Amino acid sequence: MRVAIVLAVLCTARAVHADDPPPDAGVPMGDAAPPADASPDAAPPPVDAGPTMEDLAARVDELEYQQKRLAAQLARKASEAHKAIDALAALGRFLTAFVDVGGYAVGGDGSGIRSDIGHLYYPKYAGRLAGQWVFMGDPLSTTINSLGEPADTSDSRSVPVDNLKSGNNPSLIVNSLGLAIGKNVGHHISISALAELLPRPTGTIVDLEYAHIDLRPTEDENLVIEAGKIDSVLGVEYRSQDAPNRLGVTPSLICRYTCGRPFGVEARWVHGGLTATGSITDGDNFDERFEPSVTVHASSLPTGAGHLQWTFPVGQGLELGVSGAIGPQADQPDLAVVQWHVGFDARLSDLDGWNAVAEYVQGLQPGKTTTITPCNAAPCLDYKGAYLLVDRRVTSWFTPYVRLDWRDAVHQNGVVFVYESHVARATLGVHFELTSRILAKAEYTFNRELGNIPQFPDDIVTTSIVVATD
Repeated sequence: MRVAIVLAVLCTARAVHADDPPPDAGVPMGDAAPPADASPDAAPPPVDAGPTMEDLAARVDELEYQQKRLAAQLARKASEAHKAIDALAALGRFLTAFVDVGGYAVGGDGSGIRSDIGHLYYPKYAGRLAGQWVFMGDPLSTTINSLGEPADTSDSRSVPVDNLKSGNNPSLIVNSLGLAIGKNVGHHISISALAELLPRPTGTIVDLEYAHIDLRPTEDENLVIEAGKIDSVLGVEYRSQDAPNRLGVTPSLICRYTCGRPFGVEARWVHGGLTATGSITDGDNFDERFEPSVTVHASSLPTGAGHLQWTFPVGQGLELGVSGAIGPQADQPDLAVVQWHVGFDARLSDLDGWNAVAEYVQGLQPGKTTTITPCNAAPCLDYKGAYLLVDRRVTSWFTPYVRLDWRDAVHQNGVVFVYESHVARATLGVHFELTSRILAKAEYTFNRELGNIPQFPDDIVTTSIVVATD
């Protein structure tokens, strides 16, 4: 290539010289007169010999160098562009987001509780507690979104936060804006986190749902160890409690006991049809969103919890599980006050298009009494509850469902409040999966008070549209 370029340049130079006319062209040789100052001994004018082979070789070297430099720059820019595209693609897999918006309306004053003014229905508390602070019903029975937020908490003293305060006014709401991250960082370690932004009339809330580091210590066993702000291990409802994963709009009445995300360490091992999960956490597995602000609590000893599940070949799988937890009662400093929780669960997947989930839980916070007023030093809570959720996938995009749930609980806190909560609910709902990333849900919940107390209006209609990036 280099030799060809040199020859081409030489040929071009010779052709140029050949085309130049001689100095006396067009004048007869006999008539030509020498210049006046010419002399026989005068030297001929210098002739331009053109570039040498060395000059041409140097020019070719320079051209080749510039060509290689330009090619390297183009290759580097192309590589950087490909890396940027790959980084953006990886970012899409690393970060996911969702927006949950909806509308709702609740009967009565929007709350699920009423005061027993005059001690007409619970006279046993007369003389010990003002009737205004003896509550009938359930403060979380009028939940309107996947977070479990009630439309209104009225005068509730056990649920200190009233984010919506909507009363009986129909409302539109941005339930949450969620941002989740999940990434395998190598060496059998990955990270997962979910934060939600909640625009509320009382102010915008940033809620860190979970954030944990996961370790898979061996490839020979299906074992995962998580540390950080982790999921509960009790029951099964916690597994699908976030808006993009929940079939319906609202949680069950017992989710408050099993859907918490405490700080701690969790291990999950799967072997054939057996799944064993255990955790050690700083506090119980209750949903802390509805817990009072903890000013003093027993942190010297952790809470231990576990869940065992067996899967049987019925439909796409019939899972039967049992779970339990025990540890110091929160919100008080005495390590000797121990609370416990037990539960049973069952889940059937895709039996001719039918799906069903059922759970039963029971637990006790014994509290502490130091005077004649019960539970004055630490609140007492005795609870049990259950739910059954059944759905039928009619088409690839339409799934109706029905949920029945029940809660029976007595919650006392000295002279501050007493709750007699004996509630049953029936929820009818529809789930539309418009695409894998666009969901629409609507449900109507009938609330009924059990026992000899009067019925009051607190039924709920609520909707949700969830759009997710993945």
